[in-house]
Parts: sequence; structure tokens; C-alpha cells
Amino acid sequence: MINSFSEFITGWNFSGVQSIVYLFFLFLFFMGLIKFLLAKKLSFYSLKNIILSLLGYLLLAISLCGPLDYYSTEIFWVHMLQHIFIAMISIPILMLSNPLPILLWAFPKYVRYGIGISLNKTGYVRKLVVLLSNPKIALPMFIIILWGWHIPQAYNSSLFNEYIHFAMHFTMILSSIFFWWPILGPPPVRTSLSHPQKLLYLLIILTPNAALAAIITLSSSVIYTGYIDTPNHFGINAFDDQRIGGLLMWLPGNMIYLICITIIFFQWFFSEEKKMK
Repeated sequence: MINSFSEFITGWNFSGVQSIVYLFFLFLFFMGLIKFLLAKKLSFYSLKNIILSLLGYLLLAISLCGPLDYYSTEIFWVHMLQHIFIAMISIPILMLSNPLPILLWAFPKYVRYGIGISLNKTGYVRKLVVLLSNPKIALPMFIIILWGWHIPQAYNSSLFNEYIHFAMHFTMILSSIFFWWPILGPPPVRTSLSHPQKLLYLLIILTPNAALAAIITLSSSVIYTGYIDTPNHFGINAFDDQRIGGLLMWLPGNMIYLICITIIFFQWFFSEEKKMK
């Protein structure tokens, strides 16, 4: 039973499948970063990207190895906060930083060359990314995975099986990458969406996200029964825990999309203003 924030932040676990996969990619990043710096490739642009990458990896650590994961099987609102950190904060930051070039430096030269070929215009990896980042595929895929994992049977299964728990977050990360690609469009595939299309794209996601959050928040009973017998951390029972989690998905969750919409709107406004001069 935890009753304070200081107790909450001490919950870390680096032994599970999820943590091991995360630590593997973190190791690749630091190996690539060391080789990148030794090759004297550092510039102001790359320094900014490195700082953003480190921030993204830190937030993922908190989400996948830290208290947000450690208590996710006992506190519903923590699990919802974890999903927000993964899909709406960490992944967009990492995509803005574009850590792929640094990750590639972790591999030997001939491996980098092979990966580079797969990412050129005729490469199979590039073709797959172009396909999955197409808004007509990326948006429905993101919504289906979001709703699918919140079906009570699927969600409850993830609470008691480490591999299902890992599959939940792995598919969320992948769908988030392709969902944000049409907005952020890091190399090697740039987005083809105009500013108005980006606005429409993000406006569409508001409704399914809000609808799912409303169902969870306004439910008259505990939907995710896996939390009924868990400790009432912070003195919060399972029903109130569910309401808090739904509200987190509803308000902060949609607020992130609205902030992105606002930024894109002003980008559009200033670009149009610049054309008129």
C-alpha cells in the first residue's frame, strides 16, 4: 500500500521483457551516440536532436520501467497515464528528434550500408513505412489498437500476463509511430499532408478518444475487474480509480491533441502570411 508520491516514484523494475527490450534500444542509442561523437559529426542541429532523444528515452524509461509501469497492474489511472506518456508524449518527442541516424551508428559500417539501402526510394523498409504511415491506414490502426486493448477481456488479460502486457505496449508504440508520422514526418519519409489536412487528421482522433474516455468515466460499475482486488493505493477504491483514469484519458489526453492542433494552425497562418508578402 502506497500513500505518498515519494513512495510511488521508487517503483522501478528492469527485469521484465518490456524493460529488457527498452534497455536494448537504449544501449544501441548510447553506443551510436558515442561513435557519432567520436566521428566529430556534432552540429547545433544534431545537438538539439540528441537532447530531444534523451528526453524521449527518459520519458519512456518512466513509462516502461518506472513507476508508471510498476504500478500499472494495481492502479488503473496510473496505467492510463502510462499510455498517455507512451503514445502522446514520448513517441512524438522521439520522432521530432529523429534518433535513427544515431541508432544506425551503433552498427558496423556494412550493416549501416545495408539498412541505408532498405531505406532508399526502392527499399522494402521505406515502402513498408510509406504504406503504414498513410493516413488512411495509420489513423484507423491507431484507433483500433486503442479501443481493442480497452476491451475488458483484453485489458484484464494484460494485467496478469507479462507477455500480453508487453504486446499491448509494443503495438501501442508501433501504432503511435505511424499515427504521428503524417504530422511530424521524420526522414526518410516526409509527410505529404498540408496544414489543413493535418488539422482534420487530428480533429478526427478527438472523437474516438473522447468516446472511449466517456464510457470509462461515466460507467456505473467497475469495467476492469482486474483492479477490484488490488490494494487501494492513495486510499482510492477501484471505482474511483477507474473514474480518475477515464478523466485522464478524456482531459489531458485530448488536450495534447488540441495543443498540436493549435500549433499547426499557427504554422499554417504564418506560412500563408509569408506567401502574401
